[in-house]
Amino acid sequence: MRVNKIILVVLVLTFLLKGCIEPYFPDIGDAQYSIVIDGTLTDKEGYHYIHVSRSVPLNSEENIPIQNCNVVIIDNYGNTIQFYESEPGLYKQWIDQDFLATGRKYKLRVTSEGSVYESRYETMLPCPPVENVYYEIEKKETTDPENPLYGIQFYTDLNPKSGYAKNYRWELEETWEYRSEYPIKDYWNGREFIFLPSENYSLFICWDSGSIHKIYTGTIKNTTSNSLSGIPLNYVSNETSRLKVKYSLLIKQYSLSDTAYDYWNQLKKFSQETGGLYETFPPQIHGNIININNADEIVLGNFNVSGFSVKRIFVSEKFNFFPIIYNCNPYKPEFGILFGSQPIYFIDFALSIIANRECFDCTLLGGTTQKPDFWQ
Repeated sequence: MRVNKIILVVLVLTFLLKGCIEPYFPDIGDAQYSIVIDGTLTDKEGYHYIHVSRSVPLNSEENIPIQNCNVVIIDNYGNTIQFYESEPGLYKQWIDQDFLATGRKYKLRVTSEGSVYESRYETMLPCPPVENVYYEIEKKETTDPENPLYGIQFYTDLNPKSGYAKNYRWELEETWEYRSEYPIKDYWNGREFIFLPSENYSLFICWDSGSIHKIYTGTIKNTTSNSLSGIPLNYVSNETSRLKVKYSLLIKQYSLSDTAYDYWNQLKKFSQETGGLYETFPPQIHGNIININNADEIVLGNFNVSGFSVKRIFVSEKFNFFPIIYNCNPYKPEFGILFGSQPIYFIDFALSIIANRECFDCTLLGGTTQKPDFWQ
């Protein structure tokens, strides 16, 4: 998990900063294999998930799932919800609305290999509906003054009424529609030439989506108006073709306690650091989970208890900046191309004019031809 690695980097840099000028690469031993427990309980009925794993060395690409744990959530009335392991290290359970209520307190307990890890009780704070979500066209400078980025910057506002939480976090998911440069007509499938009676658009329109791996937080604690405007969210630039046809952003808003806000804000600040090794970095980031039998053990991650709201925005504006896309210039192939990768699509069969396969088959760029249910 990305958060695991952020926390582990903090640990390493904490050791590094204790040195003078010469770089020092410490053997941090068991610290790089600390247990990581991470999950969020919201006030919405549905499946909820708890991840249990080991943090990994910085040069590793995968986390280490911890299996066969006993995972339960307990409320302040003594009611418990037992989770089951749906895949290695991932524990899930459907939770009915009756168990989920703002104002109620919850804690997480994970038992693994004889050790019991437990969070503090966290109060479910109410979350208002997501306020206005809007965007503005913005130019961003790059290291090359002659080539700035153009794109759109998303914003949201906070104006919760009395009784709602003061602190918030946002998770974002993006989905975009894109299209091939050409429909399919004549092609070589590796065995024979296929001549279609009309242009085939079955691989012409695709949709792709993904989570945006950034941390967004905001608070009205220190504001006199109890509101906050223009909170920056995602920036979508013309480095990709995301904005060429239609783009959608899903905004998930979570209420946070003061301690949860401090935790996420520390992660946010650290993830945004771009300076050298010898600039100031945050200390080790503590979550709300401890080993109740060994308080000295390093436990990473956090158990989040949040009110939850969601909003989706669509963007179909025709912008006057042009995305950088893959090369779809037609060309004449070299001799022997029929024995290469298949199929080979022709723009003009009579003149032997072709283009790259991804110019005809949109799925080769990572998306799918299955239209999302929510797409407008």
